[in-house]
Amino acid sequence: MTSEALAVYPGRDNPLGVLSLIRNGLSLVSIIARPPRAMPAGLPRGDGRIVLVIPAFLSGDWATAGLRAFLVRHGYRVETAHVALNMGPTAGLIRKLDRTLMRLAPEGSPIDVIGQSLGGILARDLAHRHPSRIRQVITLCSPIRVPITTPLAPAARLVSVFYDSDWLARRHAISGPPAVPVTALYSEDDGVVDWRECLQDDRPGSRNIRVSGAHATIGSNPSALAAVAQALSS
Repeated sequence: MTSEALAVYPGRDNPLGVLSLIRNGLSLVSIIARPPRAMPAGLPRGDGRIVLVIPAFLSGDWATAGLRAFLVRHGYRVETAHVALNMGPTAGLIRKLDRTLMRLAPEGSPIDVIGQSLGGILARDLAHRHPSRIRQVITLCSPIRVPITTPLAPAARLVSVFYDSDWLARRHAISGPPAVPVTALYSEDDGVVDWRECLQDDRPGSRNIRVSGAHATIGSNPSALAAVAQALSS
């Protein structure tokens, strides 16, 4: 399995590249230094049900702290898969996500799953394989079409040798609609992935919602948080 089957570096006519990665880094530093004050108000509140949050590539649960705090304030029980560093769909990570889902969502008690970037791809994979345990999936700037166009392709190439062979065999099927509703948030200002690869086919149960802002800060983006709250309430 070649790395090109998973991710490719953007071509010359694509605005993604080193500069867009740098801009994402600066956006992240800015958010950490000065968190947004104008957070959404008057949004629907949860009823205490469980929401599992899966972090992005090369990040961990620590990177979803802002999103998780927002969800807790709005009445949800938020859980993580205890991922220190998401290196991609390794056999170990897939087993960990499966065990977490089995523990949190026994048959007849489905939960909501939110994934950021690569975490959204893994969330969709869970929904394909365990639809009875998932109520809905929400993805945040998650490319679903392989190969993924991103300036992080060299990093993906380095770690792809560790990826689970079964996941690699079904990687193209993940872009298809699972048997649960999926809300996909995308930003044309993404800067890390090609936003067009985050779009689902237009069909019942599949919604694409446009937000603005950088890929790295989507979990702290007020418009994205509002869209997440609305999706969870549906």
